[in-house]
Amino acid sequence: MSFRKALAVVSLAFVLAGCNVTDQYHEDVEAVGKQIVADWKELPEVVDAKYEYRHGLDQGQVIYATATVRDESAEKSVEQLEEIAQRDYWRGTSQNISLHVNVYSDANPQTTSPTGSSKPYSQKRIELDDPAALEKKYGPRPAKK
Repeated sequence: MSFRKALAVVSLAFVLAGCNVTDQYHEDVEAVGKQIVADWKELPEVVDAKYEYRHGLDQGQVIYATATVRDESAEKSVEQLEEIAQRDYWRGTSQNISLHVNVYSDANPQTTSPTGSSKPYSQKRIELDDPAALEKKYGPRPAKK
């Protein structure tokens, strides 16, 4: 490798390291996951709630929000949980993220074992398909930074 090529590679590495191109962490996206869980936990039918925030150059911004609800209220809880997630996403960040909501019943809670994991009662990706309707319903979305 010539000296110029080596210098170019080293320079590029420093530039990328300085710009944190591979990090992609956003506090406002993390806050969306925290807010969803906090709002869900206020509901009496929610037994447990958690989220996982994944980020990076290869996957973008992804939140997996998971709730476990009382079995007898599972069917009626799903729509409300999805609504809360959509509201908190809309109000919480200007970032376009991938938000996945999984709802389990306490009769069949989330488990991971060597043979696989349990199936959620409901599984949905939350979309912001109609910005005008969402703005009318929830107010303005945060401005892009």
